[in-house]
Amino acid sequence: MKTQFKLLCLAASLSATGAIAATTTNTLTEGDVLFGVYASSGVGATQNLIVNLGGFQQFDNRDNQTTQLSANILADISSTFGSSWNSRTDLTWVVAGATFALSFDGLTRNTIFATSPRFDASDAPVSITGGSSGTQGSIVNAIASVGNTYNSATTIGSGTVTAVVDGADVDSLNSRLTSSSSAMFGPYNVNDTTGSNVSDFYALVPTSGGVAPTGNASTYSRGTNYLGYFTLDSSGLSFTSAIPETSSFAFVGGLAVLGSALLRRRRNRVA
Repeated sequence: MKTQFKLLCLAASLSATGAIAATTTNTLTEGDVLFGVYASSGVGATQNLIVNLGGFQQFDNRDNQTTQLSANILADISSTFGSSWNSRTDLTWVVAGATFALSFDGLTRNTIFATSPRFDASDAPVSITGGSSGTQGSIVNAIASVGNTYNSATTIGSGTVTAVVDGADVDSLNSRLTSSSSAMFGPYNVNDTTGSNVSDFYALVPTSGGVAPTGNASTYSRGTNYLGYFTLDSSGLSFTSAIPETSSFAFVGGLAVLGSALLRRRRNRVA
């Protein structure tokens, strides 16, 4: 889930400006998703900038809309890593989250939210896969450690949701995620793409163990669930949600055909 980047300024237009920014919070709670940036050298060297983006539910609307996240994020990145941060090659950024309870809002314990980089939004997503509840448990614990560090840190800058912590801290984002041996994060990510500023976002529901997704999370399946992608460039951080699944289109199409048939029958009776 690493993107070491010389960020490119994408010309992609934003199709919507939405409410995700309003839901960010400065206390990590169950199901929240963290965005983090780490500098290995230069301005802000060894520092972790961490932002709580809020609950995972807001990234699962699957309507192919792009939402610009809080403008404060861009200001805080600049103040931490300098105004030329988007042309640097020594930064790593990640988006991560997890569920810890036996079942949270219908998602089983040890579900992981993680990103996988690709070079450009026009390229096909590069999938990542998870494993059993036991296999993902250690990664969930690492994410929880980062969350605890975030909760105990002092918020900074223009926003109330951003914290900067020392990357050398044993429970920092850098120590627990970007420098860990997990294939989902840091230099160990097999999908690492130098020069990327686009990362696909996945929910990795344990393939076994725990309970299957229920209730509000019934649209999730065990294994890899694609939610969309994040873009980080000089315009800031944005999220583009996944398009509706084919089955959804088929269902809507079926309703349209049924409605058309009923309307024709009604008109015939009137005639």
